[in-house]
Amino acid sequence: MNPDNLAKLIDELSAMFHPTERDRPHGRWVKAPKSAPPSKRRRSKTAYQLKITLNGIRPPIWRRVLVPGHATFHELHLIIQEAMGWEQAHLYEFDFGSVLIGIPDGWDSFQLEKELMDARRIPLQQWLTEEKQKFLYIYDFGDYWRHTVTVEKIETLPKPLERAACLKGKRACPPEDCGGVYGYLELLEAAAQKDSLADPELRELVDWMYDMKGEDFDPDAFDVEEANERLAYIRL
Repeated sequence: MNPDNLAKLIDELSAMFHPTERDRPHGRWVKAPKSAPPSKRRRSKTAYQLKITLNGIRPPIWRRVLVPGHATFHELHLIIQEAMGWEQAHLYEFDFGSVLIGIPDGWDSFQLEKELMDARRIPLQQWLTEEKQKFLYIYDFGDYWRHTVTVEKIETLPKPLERAACLKGKRACPPEDCGGVYGYLELLEAAAQKDSLADPELRELVDWMYDMKGEDFDPDAFDVEEANERLAYIRL
């Protein structure tokens, strides 16, 4: 996409989803970690088009987002949470092979073989250097949701981005604490035959999933406008 067109798209999205304290909905957005940039942080005109794909599920669950190069990896974590539909309820890390980027509190006891870096202090442009580069985003060390993040494009825009944008995506995010990929696939299989389920434990799990995600939960649905409404609360 032409950089001028990208900038225009971001302006349009910002105009559509321009939240105020009065309009802010109740729920996890209110409790989300603050992502305000340091006062002296230099803003970058570099923008990354990233594709985030949740590993191990077919058809795939994925999101395509546009983020500025000056965003930190902690802010990328927040962006992925809102674009995917997670609830910021667990720890995370970005895995670049020999280096992990995340919140280092308490890591030293079990990750001695890898260098640990603080996600709150490292901008994306320090590590994302070329198109087609890939790395892992791991969320919830219990359910262990692994996401492959691909740098699809690196663009120079007329002006720095103030907010991330979700450009496209497919399929709904799984519910939190459902047992990871295998637990979610079991839930979907049970939900498909809910009316004929004989196992009371499976019926209870299916009811729990709809309690978590809503009675109208559709695993094949994704609403890009809703994702951008969530992303609008993250100032970069």
